[in-house]
Amino acid sequence: MHLPDDASEYDAGVVNGGLRDDERAWFKQKLQDLLTAGELSADERGCVDLQALVMQHVVTLDPERWAARSPAIREGMPARLSSAAWTVSVSRGDVAVVAAECRVTGDWLPLLITSFMWGWGTNGTGPAKLQWVLEGQQDRLSPVLGLDEIRLRLAQAVCVLGRDGAGSAYDFFREGGRIPHLGPAFFTKFLYFAGRATDVPGASPLILDSRLAERMTWFWKRRRGEPYAANARPAQWLWQGPGWSTYRYRIYLACLNRLADQLSDGGQRWTPDLVELLLFRHNPADDLGPVTAGS
Repeated sequence: MHLPDDASEYDAGVVNGGLRDDERAWFKQKLQDLLTAGELSADERGCVDLQALVMQHVVTLDPERWAARSPAIREGMPARLSSAAWTVSVSRGDVAVVAAECRVTGDWLPLLITSFMWGWGTNGTGPAKLQWVLEGQQDRLSPVLGLDEIRLRLAQAVCVLGRDGAGSAYDFFREGGRIPHLGPAFFTKFLYFAGRATDVPGASPLILDSRLAERMTWFWKRRRGEPYAANARPAQWLWQGPGWSTYRYRIYLACLNRLADQLSDGGQRWTPDLVELLLFRHNPADDLGPVTAGS
């Protein structure tokens, strides 16, 4: 994954510089912790299928609570979820299966609903937020698209993803294909799983939310003493969300792809979404220390 042509000196310096020794060791340890806690076994060469490990990332859901919130949610929910009468465990792999089914039918609404549910888990406000996306807010003046238009925009986004890549699909959702109340934290989840069922030119889409942006801020702050950062904006402003620019998303993709390449050794091929998963679950500042004003 190449940096954008208009990448700033600060952004290019951080991405091209990659991980420091303590950061590399931190990632390796977090992966080892995950392997120790899991059930994946190594092959005859002692290697583990790291992508399979990512796909095992599980979230607990209560589908009935979501379906009861809105007829639109119930209508668009995949049968595997709508038939559940109690809490279920849904993995990334399960959501990827829904994406593959949507590729066949051409209707991407079930993936939007499933990826949204997976992203919220048992958080109490999730069903209401999804209802706003599908039906609008009755007490607000924001436009209501209707399910047919939402379906159309989702299909168009996947088309852009397959034709022009992740950055362009991200831009589509921010601009001409915007769906009210659907922000980057959740449309990047949709794009991430759609990318599992789509041939994507360049880097595959990755999830970006406020927690991951916080981790990026930490990396950027750690390097603010470098010459390339001398006249740059403060890192916290660069990664301030929740409406990250398309440029910032492209920087994010370049960064996680760079880190995955750097971490890949000894037959273990790290994927960018493994880097994302570890950063989502763990804050490097907890182990390596926060970046203070004087550092």
